[in-house]
Amino acid sequence: MTQLDLFAALEDEPEPIPATFAAAPEKPPVPSSPPAAAAVAQPRPRPRRTKPVSDPHGQAMRIGEAAAGVWHRQHGGTRIEVPVGIVAALALIRQRDESGPDLQAQILSQDDSQLIAMFREIWSTHWMHRPDLIDRARILHEWLNDEEIDNHRAYVVRAVTKAALEHGLFDLTGHADPYLRAQTDVLSPVMMLVRSSGAQQGLGEYHTPASVADAMANIVAAGTVMDIQLAVDAPQAGEHIHDPAAGSGGLLRSAAQHLREQGLDPAQFQWSMVDIDEIAAACAAVNSIIWMLGPRVTVACADSLASPNAVEDAMKHARAVFAHRDEMLGKARIIAAIRQTQQLLEQGTAVAA
Repeated sequence: MTQLDLFAALEDEPEPIPATFAAAPEKPPVPSSPPAAAAVAQPRPRPRRTKPVSDPHGQAMRIGEAAAGVWHRQHGGTRIEVPVGIVAALALIRQRDESGPDLQAQILSQDDSQLIAMFREIWSTHWMHRPDLIDRARILHEWLNDEEIDNHRAYVVRAVTKAALEHGLFDLTGHADPYLRAQTDVLSPVMMLVRSSGAQQGLGEYHTPASVADAMANIVAAGTVMDIQLAVDAPQAGEHIHDPAAGSGGLLRSAAQHLREQGLDPAQFQWSMVDIDEIAAACAAVNSIIWMLGPRVTVACADSLASPNAVEDAMKHARAVFAHRDEMLGKARIIAAIRQTQQLLEQGTAVAA
């Protein structure tokens, strides 16, 4: 299988803090502004993703329409977490070298088994770094654990992948700059459009449009709501920002973008989200990685009214998930050491013979 350049340097990201939130540095780093377009030495089949999309919310909706349309036309079935999970996994990708081979073309050139293996690699790699959030998003990738993915499922997976990429998913999420990655919520339209309107109403889901969320963030930040001046203090690093009915996290995305516009780093704040819908909470968990909200993020799947301690319970679960990750890594290191020792012994035996 060809090795794809799927990830930016994840090892450079700070270790998440699932237990208690550590104190933030006194002077958080100022995030970079959207970089200027750089010259490319040789012609590229696609331009480098260095400029913001002119209508990110509209493009996100078109991606959702394309992915949902393909899923329904190709009779994908009732497991709507599959198309949502496909787009979520693709949105997690940050190409390490933007001047390298065209990642979209590489992905679409894979055969079915390679494509499925790629999706498994995306989720497993991110689980190593954020097991708490990837575990919360489990519903979006559990289908990849099926012993055998039949030909029809593989065909639909490819069709949804192709639709999302060809409608410009990487133009929204493929940036290294977090401000550009968080221009919009690409998962909310997919989730809404693959789910019937009746199912949405049954769950009480009414997702705030991204443009409305942006406007609300600006209004609150300005301290003005319906011409009533409010006393709103400037945000301070270390503060806790919470949404008890988060959906896929759209309001917090807007809040994070406003912080960046003020020269603040969202990673220096605490974030928590709660939603009763499992798929919405899973999307919020993935989005917190896409939008680079930082290590102090907790996502709970619960009824905020019936479960006032949902965030605290989610943090306890996160600690357990991190402990399990560390235990698995410890066992893997032992196994790797044993295998290395066996190889050295076999090499020594072969030389002696």
